[in-house]
Amino acid sequence: MIEVVAKDGVALPLEDSGKADAPMSSSQEQKGGSWWRTLLLAGLSLGLGVVAGMYLQSPVLKVLELAGLDPLQSSSVTALTEESQPTTAAAPLDVVALGRLVPNGGTLAVALPNGAGDARIARLVVAEGERVEAGETVAELDNMPALLAARTSAKSNLAAQQAALEQVRASMLANLAEARANHSAAEAASTFADLELERQTRLVAGNSTTQVLLEQARSNAIKARAELGRTAALVERYGGAETGSQPDILLAARNLDLARANLARAEQDLASARVVAPRAGIVLEVHARVGEKPSTTGVMTIGDITRMTAELEVYQSDVKQVAPGQIARMTAQALPAPLTGKVTQIRQIVGRQSVMSTEPAANADARVVRVTVALDAESSALARSYTNLEVVGRIATKAE
Repeated sequence: MIEVVAKDGVALPLEDSGKADAPMSSSQEQKGGSWWRTLLLAGLSLGLGVVAGMYLQSPVLKVLELAGLDPLQSSSVTALTEESQPTTAAAPLDVVALGRLVPNGGTLAVALPNGAGDARIARLVVAEGERVEAGETVAELDNMPALLAARTSAKSNLAAQQAALEQVRASMLANLAEARANHSAAEAASTFADLELERQTRLVAGNSTTQVLLEQARSNAIKARAELGRTAALVERYGGAETGSQPDILLAARNLDLARANLARAEQDLASARVVAPRAGIVLEVHARVGEKPSTTGVMTIGDITRMTAELEVYQSDVKQVAPGQIARMTAQALPAPLTGKVTQIRQIVGRQSVMSTEPAANADARVVRVTVALDAESSALARSYTNLEVVGRIATKAE
């Protein structure tokens, strides 16, 4: 607007030609700025929603899948109202847990025998997939030749000590017989010498003989008594040969016992050159080959896969709902069909979770209780080739 001053001093308004726009009022400026801010906030909210949906889509779908809900029908789940669900009793809930398939009794790592030391594998007797029985040799070590030689030497020594015992026993029996014969002869000689001494004594008293003959008879009697004592000592020395209690025979018998002990030790040492299966099962994996020294993982792993089980790790907050005899259903992408079985054992120890979910937000420090599920015959036959396969287990529990 342009004001024109008239002659009488009154300002008269006149319209402009339109070449210059009039400035906006303050209220109009505020309305324009508020519209742009609203538009900017709406754009930021939309962007944050898209980003949040990208990161939360996978965990939400995983939760829906574990809960047994169809992710495509999740909208219908959230649309349930209190009118569509009964309020008098809670619906039965399934306990969902991660786990793995294991043979009945678990897997067993066959280690080196005690005393093997730095021995290495010389020969593998069995291969992966073969069945072994308890006590069967599954591998031989390279210290076997030396131990075989030691056992042969111990056997030879045992045979020598056995022969020595027989020789000593025969010799002692012969010596005992000879000593007894000599003792009998000494008794006869001593008796004759005593009689001769008495006769010479009587003759000397009647002056019928000389003193020299008397002294000779006395000397013969003393010698006969000494010989009798010597033969008696020999009989005592060799006594017990017939019963085996003679000292020389006892010494030979103790040497024989020592030889038997050395042979037993050689046999035991030889056992350290053989790796045996502690129980029956199937060889699932061989960890050491010929020429290698087995590590802490052992020579091989065996397990009885004729009956398979599932070890589920149930959260400590859910284990109160689990009881023996409940039906469990296991699924995995590698399985051609779901597996079924019954809960047979609930462990008494709460431990750390070992089977982890692939989700980035999974709780790695969860406390769980291991629950053993015995698979039925059909499911067990299906799971034989999937030892340690991770599965998702669903245990059907009763309503609280």
